[in-house]
Amino acid sequence: MFIADDAFDRMKSRDPRAPGPPSSKNRCIVDFAISDEERQFVDVVRDFRLRHLAEHERDFLANGKLELSTRLGLEALARAQGLWALEVPEEHGGQGLPMVLQMLVLEELYQTPMMFEFGGLAEPALEFCTPEQHKEYYLGVVEGRRRSCYAFTEPDTGSDLGAVRTEAVRVDDTFVINGTKLFISHADRADFIILFASTDRSKGARGISCFLVDMDNPGVSLSREIKTMGDDWAPHEIVFDNCVVPASALLGEINGGWQIANRQLTYGRLRIAAYQLGIARRCLDEAVAWAKTRVTWGKPIAARQGVQFMIADSEVELEAARLLVYRAAWLVDADKATRNEAFVAKLYATEMAYRVADRAMQILGGMGYASESVVQSYFRQARLWRIGHGTSEIHRWMIARNILGPEASD
Repeated sequence: MFIADDAFDRMKSRDPRAPGPPSSKNRCIVDFAISDEERQFVDVVRDFRLRHLAEHERDFLANGKLELSTRLGLEALARAQGLWALEVPEEHGGQGLPMVLQMLVLEELYQTPMMFEFGGLAEPALEFCTPEQHKEYYLGVVEGRRRSCYAFTEPDTGSDLGAVRTEAVRVDDTFVINGTKLFISHADRADFIILFASTDRSKGARGISCFLVDMDNPGVSLSREIKTMGDDWAPHEIVFDNCVVPASALLGEINGGWQIANRQLTYGRLRIAAYQLGIARRCLDEAVAWAKTRVTWGKPIAARQGVQFMIADSEVELEAARLLVYRAAWLVDADKATRNEAFVAKLYATEMAYRVADRAMQILGGMGYASESVVQSYFRQARLWRIGHGTSEIHRWMIARNILGPEASD
């Protein structure tokens, strides 16, 4: 437990004349303590990782992927153990885990490099479903009947929602969609697409709408798989060619895609930040174990000050990232605004994990660079997260704008 400045309140004022140290009434008590029951749940997740995921690491590193049949088998095993729909509210058939506990679960799972997560995860965008959509799409995911993919990025735009060129034109009681989406994860496994398209170009980002598009729609095609430097991440390009969907495919309100995207992206940034905690923890553990056993000039390299400093720096940065991630998650659980906190947590955690992975590879030397090393796989994965869901530069820009206000607009 610690007392932190109530930053989200002070941020709103953006008053440069405001006094520096806030009074006690402008502070909040942040408590990351979890109950014994929640701690036991994390132990169950750790046991699942060590018993069922660890045994696949060697094959994963050798082949650069986890076979789909193996992944599905692990998901089925997790579901049988009750590790399913963890984040979904209990009234919809899920576990309803608080956000802080979700972060702990993800940190635990990402101590294996296979980017494995438990199933039944309904994207936040699906919370905007109508009752009819809820049964088919939201519950379809929760119950394991359907899988989704999230289509936002395009060949000419990433973080700029207003630059989306994919267009949905209203024709009677349908929409006709044309355009291309790029770097879409899990598109080859998805049953439907959560698609963002422009419905009013004159309004820019405020003219974007969201649609639920079934993958078997004749106007949808996976045009190509995009090979990447990361293990087991080969996203796809999706082309929409006169793709006709009923008006009932609209998710939320017309031109209401900004609200949906904002919620989705904030949530995604927190998850990515939690991934980095697992990545950094495993890389640091690998570096520590190697430093204790690798002997040079008659002593373990753990005795070398240069190695000690890298270990210490990694530990400090990991703990700092943990506080940022847990605090943002705590704010979610406390129903507080978290958009800026999510930017901060994702920015720091992704850059931290990359530095920790780099140091671990340096400590392991040639063995860290060998394909059999988990560190080299994490190094490449960590590099992705400094780009995905908004680059580090976009995050810095948004954090600065949140602090500086309208004067920072360009």
